[in-house]
Amino acid sequence: MKSAVAIRERWVAGKVIGTTVKLPAGNHTGKRAKRRNITSDMVRKNNDRLAERNLTMLIDANFGEGDGHYTLTYAIAPTQKQAAKDRDNFLRRLRYAMQKQGKELKYIAVTEYENKRPHHHIIINSNDMELIREKWGKGHVYCSMLDETGDYQELAEYLIKETRKTFRAPGAVHKKRYSPSANLVKPVIKRQYVDVAELFETPKPISGYYIPEDRITRYKHPITEVEHLEYTMIAKKEPRKYKTWPKGEVVSSIEYYKVNYEEEQEALMLDDIWAALDC
Repeated sequence: MKSAVAIRERWVAGKVIGTTVKLPAGNHTGKRAKRRNITSDMVRKNNDRLAERNLTMLIDANFGEGDGHYTLTYAIAPTQKQAAKDRDNFLRRLRYAMQKQGKELKYIAVTEYENKRPHHHIIINSNDMELIREKWGKGHVYCSMLDETGDYQELAEYLIKETRKTFRAPGAVHKKRYSPSANLVKPVIKRQYVDVAELFETPKPISGYYIPEDRITRYKHPITEVEHLEYTMIAKKEPRKYKTWPKGEVVSSIEYYKVNYEEEQEALMLDDIWAALDC
């Protein structure tokens, strides 16, 4: 491998092609910083960053215009265990109802408990508000329809923020940040080695795509301090018919650092990000 190289990782998720360009581990630009101890806070920040990226990929690959982000609330506050049962029962009833319509339910579910009455955020491949209200029946249902862009990073960031503290709490019913249905497409990350200049240049989209300025991010890894460039290309009309990016080798979407037993357990939760938890 030549010294002046960077790593480019790409994945295809619906109308979105995501890209990360970074230096190989152990390489830095400028003066090398002093060796640092990895702290629990660094691990949490890194895990939050990865969770946001992976959830964004999952939403982009499986949902789009005409699907909804539903918030299910309660008229009477339940216990955490009862809220978990209510969510399971709702999804079971909804799945059966959609099957009768000839449709297959897809969802990503998040439940939040902290500082407010328990409520559920669920992304569902349906715009049938009447059906969802009927199958919930515990309180109000609010809905935000997904837009036509196919880029749902802000929604993913919001959902991760909702559970940032509660999924770690002792005695939490839901030990994971979110629960996806078993039938979701899981994007594949492909890795290539590229000229290091690509890390510092302004990214250019491929034909038929555009790159929003607010989706170009430069940062240093919270643990390694390696330089990163991330950007998103969005299809102007119909996306290219890629199931995966055609070049490069497949790599894992999991990256974590462990400090002690507690942080190791938290990091290991990322191993289940793509595991289907069928409620």
